[in-house]
Amino acid sequence: WIGVEMHEANGVHDGTVLGVPHFKCSSAKGIFAQPVQLQTTGTRDSTIVEQTLRQAEASATAGALRVDQRVTWSGKHAGTVRYVGPVKFAAGEFVGVELDDAAGRHDGSFLGESYFEVEFGKGIFSQASMLKALTEPIIKV
Repeated sequence: WIGVEMHEANGVHDGTVLGVPHFKCSSAKGIFAQPVQLQTTGTRDSTIVEQTLRQAEASATAGALRVDQRVTWSGKHAGTVRYVGPVKFAAGEFVGVELDDAAGRHDGSFLGESYFEVEFGKGIFSQASMLKALTEPIIKV
């Protein structure tokens, strides 16, 4: 998925979806789209769009996240992947993460559906693009 800021206010959000900030834009100017849904030729920003699409495709094929893998969310919060797959509240694949700290929004359940179980306030759902796999342990001092 690629976050897009529309020139006119005919989008559906401001870059934040379900309380998770993915990017920033004015209200009702943000959308998410699959790369195949975006037209790149004939637009004034076609070079930038083409580069963004190549980066998105590269990150999508860079390796799938797996359950029990250590990650960071939004570059700040470490956690452990507890769920990878489809969800009922949005299209596409989502990753459920148990955060080490209480920076989350739920307990692994959302809108009445349980995907994984963690202490309340430690669970988040994210697209894989917002997560970075950890190769070394985080040491808190």
